[in-house]
Amino acid sequence: MSNILLTETKSTGETERLGFELAKSLNPDDVVALYGELGSGKTCFVKGVARGLSLSNPVKSPSFSIINEYPGKIPLFHIDFYRLEKSAEIEDIGWMEYLDSGGIVIIEWAERVKNMLPSKRIDVYFKILGNATRRVEIIAVDGSGN
Repeated sequence: MSNILLTETKSTGETERLGFELAKSLNPDDVVALYGELGSGKTCFVKGVARGLSLSNPVKSPSFSIINEYPGKIPLFHIDFYRLEKSAEIEDIGWMEYLDSGGIVIIEWAERVKNMLPSKRIDVYFKILGNATRRVEIIAVDGSGN
């Protein structure tokens, strides 16, 4: 594991900009796992990634639909496991098929599938520090055990 960035954002705009900046370094088949409590900025961050990928459809939280697909030069697959708790429910939705589909996969509530995530991914941890202030830690997980 290598720590890419530890920062604080002071507004939703700054959190979105952080996602925008990360998008510049993402490639097809990259997986971004998001961790943090409800309201910590995960969906806002994804909006920034989508903007950074030049996707025109507005990003919405997929809490009810579970998976939202955003087509583009590099498609974005936004998965949200908030409403799913049992591993059988999680496996039944076929989310793992997206992992090698040529798009970027972003998973909210990744802690619910941590043991199913690819060993090479980017983990992003959000912590609420105040009304609009968030601590965001971005870690590249390389899967080599280092």
